[in-house]
Amino acid sequence: MPTDAGGPLTLSYFGHCAFQWQTEAGLRVLADPYRNIAERYWFKRLFPDVGCDLGLITHAHFDHDAAERLPEGASLIRMPGDFAYADMKIRGVLDLHAGASRLRNFPNVMFRLETGGVNFLHLGDNRADWPDDVARAIGEVDVLLVTVDDSNHLLNYEEVDSLVQRLEPKVVVPMHYQIPGLMADDTGLEPPEGWLATRSRVKRLDGHSAQFSPQTLPSQAEVWLFQPSPVSFASPLVEPS
Repeated sequence: MPTDAGGPLTLSYFGHCAFQWQTEAGLRVLADPYRNIAERYWFKRLFPDVGCDLGLITHAHFDHDAAERLPEGASLIRMPGDFAYADMKIRGVLDLHAGASRLRNFPNVMFRLETGGVNFLHLGDNRADWPDDVARAIGEVDVLLVTVDDSNHLLNYEEVDSLVQRLEPKVVVPMHYQIPGLMADDTGLEPPEGWLATRSRVKRLDGHSAQFSPQTLPSQAEVWLFQPSPVSFASPLVEPS
């Protein structure tokens, strides 16, 4: 059960696609903690110790599925379905990974999280061209967490824009882009600056957290760029030889 009862609905960023929700009741939900594998060294830091009651993993790729970094006793969801936990409702919607042909049949679970009157969608590495049944399962979205970087590693600008147009979120949060100091230089990812330059309303947050409520959502769609939490940089890994 949640350990820190009471407080505002807060979203915090720990780099790459890793976010933590803390609900008004104190429930802590962490999505997509990252790790390295022998042949893929993307992260220069160990995923930090982040408190959570419930972990979400969108798919079984190294940069999303460090389940071993969840606290002892945390529950884990990595499958589609409807779940309820304290003051949060979660829907996992199964679809397919974006990218090269070798990944077109690779499963990815998007997570829709509803709490405090605000609906969030964590895309994972999902494709943009969903079938109608997936769109119906997703429903309304207030805050979209979407993969975007200037290398078009997963989605190109047009695909990201198509999701924003389809879902009409009030807030768009970029993820899955290059972060200096946290990530190795040879990931192939780039920052999202080129895409950000195409958007008319961009809010660069000073920190790693933001509070949400239905009353404080912007009236027109905005892009919010989070800074990774300082704890994300706290535990350096030994570089491979």
